[in-house]
Amino acid sequence: MKQKNNLRVLSLGAGVQSTTLALMIEHKLIKPIDFAVFADTKHETDDTYKHLEFLIKKCSFPIKIVCAGDLLEDTFKKNIDIPFHIMDQGKGAIIRRQCTNTYKIKPVYQEIRKALKLKKGERIKKGISVDLLMGISLDEIVRTKTNPIKWFKNTYPLIDVKMRRSDCKKWLQDNDYIIPPRSACWFCPYNSKDRWIDLKKNYPNYFTKAIELDERIRNYKGSYNTINDTAKLFLHSRKKPLKDIDFENKNPDQMEFSELDECEGVCFI
Repeated sequence: MKQKNNLRVLSLGAGVQSTTLALMIEHKLIKPIDFAVFADTKHETDDTYKHLEFLIKKCSFPIKIVCAGDLLEDTFKKNIDIPFHIMDQGKGAIIRRQCTNTYKIKPVYQEIRKALKLKKGERIKKGISVDLLMGISLDEIVRTKTNPIKWFKNTYPLIDVKMRRSDCKKWLQDNDYIIPPRSACWFCPYNSKDRWIDLKKNYPNYFTKAIELDERIRNYKGSYNTINDTAKLFLHSRKKPLKDIDFENKNPDQMEFSELDECEGVCFI
């Protein structure tokens, strides 16, 4: 069989937008793809994994699950940089984010190289191109960007058809699909206030685990040699213990992250 040099691949995060995109492709409302890729950090909620199983059964195109390892386990064994919040002598900061590239982006690219039958280190042959479909909607247009890999082209079908997140939800409901659960690592330091409240209310087991993790990292230094011995690490953007956060506090001086609730496979890039 002749090797295909032009691929269309969906970066699947299994949240609202990428789910809508996948199902619109299945409904033949968007040009077909060769396959979809879900990068698994091993730390989505059970509901997201169940929803992923539904998509695998529902969609006629292959959905490949790739994994670079257990993100949380590797954080402590290999010093993987998760963007924990830092408080040091009254000054706050956030650690650089390494997890996105290592556990989300690279595994997807490696799976695409595998599909193109490219060996490790092999140069890209002339004429090869990949359209990488991203589940980003019109209201998130600030997240769009040109792929730094010249033979990849990021495409945004939901933006092309002028669909917002609310439009995605309506399309799913109109077609008798459930609204997917939020997709992201349950302990992500970029969690919005709504995400933390959702975990506390609807996923108390994960919220309890998040509290335990938050306590564990308090004096963790990892590979951060520039962090002073006086520095403390936190999961929450208020740089306070998660167990002590009053999520009903509407004090405008308490800055909250307002990041998107969906990781969508590429963690806010």
